[in-house]
Amino acid sequence: MAFNYIPLNFFFISLLLFAHCGFSQNTQVNDSLYKTHTYNFSIINGDNLFTMQQTNTNYVSVNRILSRLINKTPSKVDKFLQFGISFLGVSITHEEGHRSILTDLEIGSVSQPFSILKGVAYVKGVTDQTLIELRNNNLDDYIRLHTAGLESDYALLTRTETLLAFEEDNFKDLGIDYITRKASLIGYYLTNLIPSLFSEIEEEENELERDIVGHDIYGAIKNLYRPNEAFYRYTNYKDLSIEEKKFTKKIGWLSLLNLANPMLVGINNFRINENLKANGGIGYTMAPFGGFMDENIWLMIKSKHKLHLYFRQFHNREKLFFGTGLKLFNHSLYRDKIILNSEFHIWNQPEDMNFRASKSDSGVGGAIDVGYRVLNNNNNASSFYLNLGLSHKSEGFLPEYASLDKRTMLKLGFSLGW
Repeated sequence: MAFNYIPLNFFFISLLLFAHCGFSQNTQVNDSLYKTHTYNFSIINGDNLFTMQQTNTNYVSVNRILSRLINKTPSKVDKFLQFGISFLGVSITHEEGHRSILTDLEIGSVSQPFSILKGVAYVKGVTDQTLIELRNNNLDDYIRLHTAGLESDYALLTRTETLLAFEEDNFKDLGIDYITRKASLIGYYLTNLIPSLFSEIEEEENELERDIVGHDIYGAIKNLYRPNEAFYRYTNYKDLSIEEKKFTKKIGWLSLLNLANPMLVGINNFRINENLKANGGIGYTMAPFGGFMDENIWLMIKSKHKLHLYFRQFHNREKLFFGTGLKLFNHSLYRDKIILNSEFHIWNQPEDMNFRASKSDSGVGGAIDVGYRVLNNNNNASSFYLNLGLSHKSEGFLPEYASLDKRTMLKLGFSLGW
């Protein structure tokens, strides 16, 4: 569930937008550098439509195009239009994150992201018995059902930061969406520190009209600590035990790590020397067994080799587990006829993704995507690429990847250069 905290959201968004306006003159990358943008679209990503990764890929590209068109002819309502699109976009992608987990589990549901006049956005159409069976037989996926909306928000922020750090787009077009989503993510977690900002919710009489999880964080934590208690969907702060409330506070404070990024004040990257630009940032969000922190480093070498390196610390109830990964972004080959994207991940996570586990399981994941240019005009101002890719992961949690199980997926899409 999202947007039961709209007053807080508007306040926090306004605060960050004010900070952006105050610092935007410090942006170190000239918009004139951005003459051609590449917009990626996913058609197939595994067996099911639409996965979290697929929805996020397409949303980022659509939002970038709309923002670019809005800013092409400046007017007094530019920022209002961009904010309106982004505000609705956050609601859609957050709920699609939840819905995508159910689809991967072959559970039908309905995403309703536009009931914002009531202050809520739902995924509904699932019976209590279906959710009870999922909780009793597959607790890690049931917990992820709660945290997937925030996972999607976090993954989209990382996508935007990558575009900015590598000068694939500019803050003028991406800044409003970036700040809106960053405020939404942190605003949701701040309900842990100030519970009165989130009004209590009661379950609808018709179970098919109920949201699948209610408050994402309270529900996840209650079921991490007490998965065998009598079932109900909507967990309010008062329903949590003292120990669970302490854990919510811990997560609330950790969420403030998401503010540790120079891009929030319009600094896309730093010039280290004539051949190297770099930037870094820290992030946090929840996982099916607790949560994880990232330290992201973006390196752009000679404006051609674009590497995203991260170090990750997973946590459950008490222990830390470590992972890392490296991504190669939009690497051009053969005079831009081929665009290569690849990534590799390795991790240790709590054994069986258990909230109380002290031992760990290791895992790996990776993907390769190749885009081949099939059309371009004479002056190379626009082009069209067909993309083919393959991804694989072992059992475990990898953000944006549809399943917690071992999975190999074929990927098909296209890219527009414009």
